[in-house]
Amino acid sequence: MDLEGIGALTAAGVAVFGVLASVLVGRWQMRAALRAAEATGQAGLAQAEAAYRAALDAVRAQANAGHRQWHRGVQREAYAAFLLAAHRVRDVGERFVVESEQELSAEGVRAGRAGLDDALAALKAAQTIVELEGPDEVAAPAAAMTDAAQLMSHFLGAQAVYERAWGKLGRLAGAGGGRSASALVDALERLRAGLRAAEEDGEESGAESGAGERACREAWGALPAGALDDDEFRALLEGWSSRPPASSRLYLDSVTRFGEAEARFVRAAKVELHSGSRS
Repeated sequence: MDLEGIGALTAAGVAVFGVLASVLVGRWQMRAALRAAEATGQAGLAQAEAAYRAALDAVRAQANAGHRQWHRGVQREAYAAFLLAAHRVRDVGERFVVESEQELSAEGVRAGRAGLDDALAALKAAQTIVELEGPDEVAAPAAAMTDAAQLMSHFLGAQAVYERAWGKLGRLAGAGGGRSASALVDALERLRAGLRAAEEDGEESGAESGAGERACREAWGALPAGALDDDEFRALLEGWSSRPPASSRLYLDSVTRFGEAEARFVRAAKVELHSGSRS
């Protein structure tokens, strides 16, 4: 091979090598660029994921705060409604007693009893909501208040009957039936006096009670027909044998328990609402 052929082959080899070198360099550059792009993409994905998680946590925190605020509002309304319902039982009962001192129609008596029953039903419903909303530190004194209010309503209802009977007897005395009405009052006074004397002497009061009740029933029978019904007469008899219902020890104890339970309820409700507002 002459010199020209050798030169041509050499030039061709150099050219091929240059092409191969260029290809290799291009591949290396491409791989480096791909790795850089991949690293950039992963960094971007990580940043986007962190931003998404932060936003999601913020939304959750806001939702939880909103739910807590909503629940505190529900609790506050439930606690207030319960307190109002509890006091309404006593107010309705005491108003029924005062109204019974005057002459009431049969419809008025039924309305008074229905009002007291409705107040008790509303109280029980309000207490149920307090039990559901909780916590137990609030629900427990609410239950104690309800029990005391129910007992108070019982004695107030009985006191209304007593006042109605006493009012009827007084009006009867001023409407031409004075002698028979006075005879019943005298019999009731003798019954009370005999029972007290037996108690002071430490004697059994059974005989005195039996004789006194018989005298009272005889005087009751002498009243005009329908002047006092059986419930009204029994209310007078029981009231004069011991004390009127609203002056009894059981009623006064229920009033005390109501007040003590209310103080515990209000204290626990304040703790619950205020601690919730700081959470």
